[in-house]
Amino acid sequence: MTEYDTDDAVGETEAVLEALGFTEYESKCFVAATRVGTGTAKEVSEVADVPRARVYDCMESLGERGLVDVQEANPKRYRVVRPETAVATLRRAFEDRFERLDALLPSLHATATETEDDDVWVIEGGADVAERMTTLVGDAEASVIVAVGAEGLLTEELLSALVAAADRGVDVTVGSPGEPVRERVADAVPAATVQETWTWWETFPIRPGAVSSVLLVDGRALLVSSDDPASLPGREGHRAVWTDGANTPLVGLLRPLLERAVRGEAQTTGDPSPI
Repeated sequence: MTEYDTDDAVGETEAVLEALGFTEYESKCFVAATRVGTGTAKEVSEVADVPRARVYDCMESLGERGLVDVQEANPKRYRVVRPETAVATLRRAFEDRFERLDALLPSLHATATETEDDDVWVIEGGADVAERMTTLVGDAEASVIVAVGAEGLLTEELLSALVAAADRGVDVTVGSPGEPVRERVADAVPAATVQETWTWWETFPIRPGAVSSVLLVDGRALLVSSDDPASLPGREGHRAVWTDGANTPLVGLLRPLLERAVRGEAQTTGDPSPI
């Protein structure tokens, strides 16, 4: 178990509780009551540095959440539940909300008329581009073809998504001009076909403003990113356009080029050949 300084533990616990929806005073009162164990509003107020009048409201609210027991004495006394009970109670509350959200959101989602528009969307920021690539690969059912020119886009999350895709039987093909990229993929995803390709690149690392990745999933979802030369020095930035509509003209234009560039003739992970 990690050892915490008391002041650090108090501040971090309060911050976590606020992130879970507690008010500032509720989080302070709950932490104070936890430290006191059993006490009156006056005692909680002194430890929490919260006005006593607000302590009564907060303890009542915490009691309604099942986190505090109230003894109807004069004055009232409060006792927090055990830490493991409190955590379990909060976890159940949020699991119930997520389950409810999981049931509600599909009923609100736009119908097929929206998904058939085949719109093209724009993303800015290397982390957001890599996250979108990860999401698209995570939805793959049959095939993933991706050319990666910037090593920073090959995040651990994207690698994990490629591994998971291969494990569920998706045909995964990865091309790159960079040997470090190819080696990482070959080591992490043995079932993938790894190919050396220079179709979009003259150098590696790539030049500023050059294409940084091209991804095609199931022959319909397409993402094309480029290096952002306006990024701050020392930070790898990217911009991308993407679509999940097979009828988008961009998909029709780039699909054959990507397949030729990355797939070429059938290759194995152990014997990549340049294209």
